[in-house]
Amino acid sequence: MKPDLPTIKGTITSAHGRHYAVELADGSIIMAYPRGRATKYACGDECVIDLSGAEGRIIAIDDRSSIFWRSDTYKQKLIAANVTMLVMVVATDLPINHSLITRCLIAAEQQRIKAKILVNKSDLGLTTSIKQFITEYTRLGYDPIDISAITDTDAILKMIKNERVVLIGQSGVGKSTIVNNITDTAYARTASISAKLRTGRHTTTHAQLYKLDETTSIIDCPGLQSFGLKHIEPQNLANYFSEFLPYLNQCQFDNCTHTVEPNCKVIDAVNNELIKLGRWKEYKKILSEIRR
Repeated sequence: MKPDLPTIKGTITSAHGRHYAVELADGSIIMAYPRGRATKYACGDECVIDLSGAEGRIIAIDDRSSIFWRSDTYKQKLIAANVTMLVMVVATDLPINHSLITRCLIAAEQQRIKAKILVNKSDLGLTTSIKQFITEYTRLGYDPIDISAITDTDAILKMIKNERVVLIGQSGVGKSTIVNNITDTAYARTASISAKLRTGRHTTTHAQLYKLDETTSIIDCPGLQSFGLKHIEPQNLANYFSEFLPYLNQCQFDNCTHTVEPNCKVIDAVNNELIKLGRWKEYKKILSEIRR
C-alpha cells in the first residue's frame, strides 16, 4: 500500500498552464499541479497540497468567500478568488472603455465585492472627459480617485489596507507600475517563478498575487479589452446597476426587462436623464448577450 504523502496548506499566487505557484506559510513558493485534469483553480485560492519532492499536488481548495470571473458562451475564466475589493484602473492618457468598466463592476457587485476606481497618471493633467468620468462614477457611488502611480503610493496603500484586491484595467493604464511601487517583492517573486518554469522575464500575462502584509494582498491581472458576463442571471442584471435600484419593482409589469415595456420606471428615468443613456444601452447589450 502506498503511504500517504504529507500535506500542507498554501495560497495559489499564479497559474501557469497546469502548474500553479503556491505560497506556503513560511513565504516559500513551490510549484503544484492539480489532481486529474481539473484546472478550476484561481489565483487567491487557499489550497491543500500533497508534497512530492520539489513539487506538490493540489488535492483540495477551501470554500471561497468570492470569485471574480468572466464567461461567454464557449468558455469561462476564473481570475481571482477570495477577493474583498476590486480596483478598476483607468488612465488620463488613454480612451476610457466604459463597457469594460461597467462589466467589471457588475461582476464585482454580483459577488458582493467592494469596488473602487483609480484614475492614474493624474500628473499629466485631467481632461474635460476625465473630469466628467469622475463626476459620473462618483454619482454612482464608486468615488474615483485621481492619482499618480509614481508619487501617490501612500494613498493607494491606505485605500487597500486590510483588503485582498484584484487590480483590473486595460493594457497601459499603469497596473504593474502601481504594483511595483507598493511592493518590493514583485520582481523577486516573479523572477523566482520564472526560474522554476525556465521562462523569461515576467510580463503580466497571468494573474499574480503579492502579499503586502499579513492582512493585505493585491492581485495584478493582464490587461483586458472585453469581459463576458454569461454567468449572470438575466433577471438579476438590473440589480447590479446602482442607479436602477430606486426604480425597480415600480414598473407596470412584474417581469419588466426595462428595455421596451410601457410604463417602465427605469425607461422613464432614462428619458428624464436621471439614468445615463449610455449605461442603459450597455445594460440592454449585456442582457441580450446573456439571454442567448
